[in-house]
Amino acid sequence: MEYILEMKDISKTFPGVKALDHVQLQVKPGEVHALMGENGAGKSTLMKILMGIYTKDAGGEIIFNGQPYQVSNPKEAMDTGVAMIHQELNPILDMTVYENIFVGREIRKNGLVDKKAEIEASKKLIKECGLHVSPMDTLRSLTVAQCQLIEIIKAISVNAKIIVMDEPTAAITEREVELLFGHIRRLKEQGVAIIYISHRMDEIFTICDRISVYRDGQYIGSGDTKDLNEAKLIKMMVGREITDVFPKLEAEIGDVIFEAKHIVRADNKVKDVSLSVREGEILGIGGLVGAGRSELVEGIFGMHKLSSGEVYVKGEKVTVHAPQDIIKKGVALITEDRKVTGLNLSGSVNDNIAMVAIKKLLRNGLYSKSKARKAANEYIEKLKIKTPSGEQIVSNLSGGNQQKVVIAKWLLNDPDIIILDEPTRGIDVGAKRDIYLLIGSLVQQGKAVIMISSEIPELMGVCDRIAVMSEGNLSGEVSREEFSQERIMTLASAIEV
Repeated sequence: MEYILEMKDISKTFPGVKALDHVQLQVKPGEVHALMGENGAGKSTLMKILMGIYTKDAGGEIIFNGQPYQVSNPKEAMDTGVAMIHQELNPILDMTVYENIFVGREIRKNGLVDKKAEIEASKKLIKECGLHVSPMDTLRSLTVAQCQLIEIIKAISVNAKIIVMDEPTAAITEREVELLFGHIRRLKEQGVAIIYISHRMDEIFTICDRISVYRDGQYIGSGDTKDLNEAKLIKMMVGREITDVFPKLEAEIGDVIFEAKHIVRADNKVKDVSLSVREGEILGIGGLVGAGRSELVEGIFGMHKLSSGEVYVKGEKVTVHAPQDIIKKGVALITEDRKVTGLNLSGSVNDNIAMVAIKKLLRNGLYSKSKARKAANEYIEKLKIKTPSGEQIVSNLSGGNQQKVVIAKWLLNDPDIIILDEPTRGIDVGAKRDIYLLIGSLVQQGKAVIMISSEIPELMGVCDRIAVMSEGNLSGEVSREEFSQERIMTLASAIEV
């Protein structure tokens, strides 16, 4: 049997959108097969059909393990031998780590759930994955990155013939990526096929054997990784050449506009961290998972209680009890998890973009839908958001386009200091470039940007300075002329040199 999976002539239509137009996919046993394409190309939709989350349009066929394949939900898919790690995590936050790993496939003894066996099995899996959490921790107490690793553990622990990994490394850093790649190589040796969706080119060329490319819901072609290079792949994905992946616009750097001094969070996840950013400057914040990067900006923004520390905007001390206190002073925070803290998924694109800047959209004291529509259309065009219209429900957009809606929402409020937490997570190379150019245009206007990223090349490509955190502390700062991957990783690991 040459192929473990064949998807032939698959189409899928949503209201106003042809998401897939007669596409195909062929996957061999024991190979890592990359799916590549811009956001909205149809990759995740194709995989959701494979998992039984969506039903394909009439026509087309799926052959799995030599047999016709048809499932109506993810449990059926898993029982058949197909597992998936989703780009958008859906952890059960108030359940423990071990319960999340075994949910829907509990270990039973005499008809009852064998809690002890599940905890022991979870401990082994967690240790193998190099994750430092307890099986008894609730998911609510973990970071987004830790939740991502739990999803990976869950998929690896299923005895599947195919594992679909949709952006599995989007929220994890290089150390965790290497651990994941080790698991993937072991799975390959066992004959398990991996379908790997990622926008990170270096990963694709490191771990994948073959690549299939999709664009605007159509199948463009497939090839062995060894026969392709980055330039060829980008051209297949976007239909044009992109020579400058990290465009850096020149901006005049002015006075200090924002300062956080001696920030300590009440939960001790941030320990006496100080940083500042100037007008026209992009300050990066790097570090490994659990370093306290998101925890720092969420504390500054009033989302979590601080036990000490001071925040200054344009030289004025700001008392922050809640996010609205700092939003009023012209500070925006675009959070890491767009689904939980960034969007109203059942609302329209227009309503989501208008969410923060309601006061700007009033007419005679009442919310003006026409003003909101006009403002939203401006940002749909400016950020190249792929949507049939501003009335489209946000949950129907691809992950990358949802991220652009979150950014638009905050930019409409015209902030002076913009904090971006993993702004390009799960976004394709073309859309990333759009966001880098947007960040560049913001600092050219004299605004200040603080950007958290797990991708060191991204920080080095975009930022003027990088502050590096380790275990809740600021371990050092690197100026642009001193940038090197080794230097940043050394600070992130808190290695003495």
